Amino acid sequence: MHKKLTLKMDNAAIEAAKSFAKANQTSVSKLVETYFKTLTDNSVSGNRIPGVVGELAGILKGKDADSIQKGCTSRLESKYK
Repeated sequence: MHKKLTLKMDNAAIEAAKSFAKANQTSVSKLVETYFKTLTDNSVSGNRIPGVVGELAGILKGKDADSIQKGCTSRLESKYK
């Protein structure tokens, strides 16, 4: 079942969404529906963050940040000497 939803948005955001939808052969309504589903599906399954940020979140958990930084620093110093 589909219902109508009215949103108030900035004109530039609306135009960008329309252009994106047209380029991807879909509708703005479908974009919004997919976005809302992504938000709610991810929040139900453990508060995951969608997209690239969600994929990267927690990858350094349990790692020693100081040793990682020192390793990066030494590589950059040797590269740019």
